[in-house]
Amino acid sequence: MITKTPSFSFGVIADVQYCDCPPTEVRFYRKSTDKLQECLTTLNQQDLAFTLDVGDLIDRDFSSFDTILKEYQKANARIYRTLGNHDYSVAPEHLSEVPNQIGLNSAGYYDFVYLGWRFIVLNGTEVSTYAHPAGSKAYGAAEQVLEKLEQDGLPQAKPWNAGVGSQQLNWLQDRLQSAQSAQQKVIVMGHYPLYPEDPHNLWNADEVVDILEQTDNVVAYLNGHNHAGNYGQKNGIHFLNFKGMVDTPDQNTFATVHVYSDRLEVEGFGREDSRELSIR
Repeated sequence: MITKTPSFSFGVIADVQYCDCPPTEVRFYRKSTDKLQECLTTLNQQDLAFTLDVGDLIDRDFSSFDTILKEYQKANARIYRTLGNHDYSVAPEHLSEVPNQIGLNSAGYYDFVYLGWRFIVLNGTEVSTYAHPAGSKAYGAAEQVLEKLEQDGLPQAKPWNAGVGSQQLNWLQDRLQSAQSAQQKVIVMGHYPLYPEDPHNLWNADEVVDILEQTDNVVAYLNGHNHAGNYGQKNGIHFLNFKGMVDTPDQNTFATVHVYSDRLEVEGFGREDSRELSIR
């Protein structure tokens, strides 16, 4: 029998990418405040457990955080965030302040449990050439990783992508095993796509996917970064890339995900597609 009432629902917002900047042909930065207001008005009319923001809250300038976070204060539901590459498009002296500015610890990754579901939030900016000061050890290590990816000809070998470090990968494995022991289904969130293959993908996407496949309780991985959106399914895991809010002058995009025992129902608004994702 098909369940008609969800166990709970949550919102998803991707790539707000606000700044007080002139538009380009495809990105309309100043429009993001109006779009976010419209989005939150709609989400506030629903009974949501929380909302996931999958990264790129701003496009550039540390002061942009103040403007867009003020809009987010109008949300009724709690906001869980992850870091995106554009969140680090700030002056070098502000780089270390970015996680705390959006309410995260310095590591930038964490998990939480809601009604028997484990939500795991990754920090895909950890190994990058933009989250660390030029000349630092972390910056140099990221340069070496990018150079190796370029030599290997991988499509995601781009400086605006990034990777997850070994300590975070070990933490991810531990969290998945913990969820498995507790008989919890898992939804993972990050900024960067993992699957299918795409130039926007996380530098070590395959490595993360391999870890997600080690247990049978991962239902979905949710992300942004590729503003066009995307979807793939691999070994029972749904990989859903939400479309970017900053794109287009007047069309919005965001979603509500309704969680049932046998499926996720994605209710898309504006440019975001609605879809039903079965749970294995």
